[in-house]
Amino acid sequence: MTIITFCFYPKTAEREHYLTITHWGLATWFKRRLNPTRQQLRGPEAKGLDIVNVSLYEIEEHACHPSEWRQRANTFNFSFVCDLRPLENVQKLMVFGANLALAAPWPQVRAIAQPLSAPLSPDEIRTLEPHLQWPRPAGTPLY
Repeated sequence: MTIITFCFYPKTAEREHYLTITHWGLATWFKRRLNPTRQQLRGPEAKGLDIVNVSLYEIEEHACHPSEWRQRANTFNFSFVCDLRPLENVQKLMVFGANLALAAPWPQVRAIAQPLSAPLSPDEIRTLEPHLQWPRPAGTPLY
């Protein structure tokens, strides 16, 4: 199962906690958008794609290999230093992630750019909302 995660490393522990608990659910919800892209996520570089990690830092010294895509087994990692406040908006975060994916050297990672950049429909906003809350409301699907 392919997933994309956004990890946040802001300047304060309070904001890190907030962003982690509210935005971590995006990875779970996003799996449904990847279903039509599934065949594009296979390739010789990693025998299919398991995880794309995008780590976003506000403190440059904390970022490992900033602005570089790196591969480790079936995981593709990217670190970036920026102001995280605009990316608290999930749609902006998804478009930002799509632009990063387009610049990746692997076709599996580039394949997730289209599902990331597609605007959220009203139905998707409704189904995404419970995933952006913590604790998750009872009955929130894990797809």
